[in-house]
Amino acid sequence: MRRMRSTGQRVALDLVAVEIEQRRGRWVMDRVDVSPVQWTDDLEHLGVRFSADRWAVEVTLEVHHSGWAHLHFHSQAQVVRETRRVGSVEAFVALLDDAVTRAPRISLQPAQLLATTCTTGWLDWLHGELWLLGDRLVRIRRSVAATMAAGFNGPELAGRDTYRTLAHDPEAIRSAHRTNKVLPLAEIAHARLHGGLTTSGMTLTMADGTRHKLLWMSTEPARRVLKDRLPPLLGSRLTY
Repeated sequence: MRRMRSTGQRVALDLVAVEIEQRRGRWVMDRVDVSPVQWTDDLEHLGVRFSADRWAVEVTLEVHHSGWAHLHFHSQAQVVRETRRVGSVEAFVALLDDAVTRAPRISLQPAQLLATTCTTGWLDWLHGELWLLGDRLVRIRRSVAATMAAGFNGPELAGRDTYRTLAHDPEAIRSAHRTNKVLPLAEIAHARLHGGLTTSGMTLTMADGTRHKLLWMSTEPARRVLKDRLPPLLGSRLTY
């Protein structure tokens, strides 16, 4: 493949369009439907849409010459948008390939944010978000910068009723970092909720014998929500 480039801080959208066309045949061979490349009238944005019968979502990617890219995951009733900064044609092409690879694994799921200060033990000092989906708990590590900002400015805690639709991809979550967690409720053998003056948490033993610890600041809504939501789902497998 010839060397790709961008002009200054501008992403060369004409080269992006060329790269999309070069990949089109491969996607079609994989039974992925690919739209024609769509341009805005000022030629400063382009977009392309992907779909397949086996996917639960359609994917639209848009990129502006400034390097901001947007991924839209669509289902019949919901849309989730992710924003990325791409500084070159190469970076956008990598994002494009990753989105098409992820698409078969993604489902759009409603989720409640339980905590933004969640860690996986006393030696894990990087905060993460703890989410409750319909049938699982998900912990997603935040960046070092976000944790440091929380240390200087105080954490921005989860609201009492913060809901969002997530583009849920368990494989991508687990592979992004070893402290990320995807914990199906059906696979929990025993869970214990505990509360303290400053820190609360949960220990879980899974059906395969693996153990997990989740900790969060007691001012987060996590323990209150889980005490309300988990008993009907876990029954005697939950203690608190």
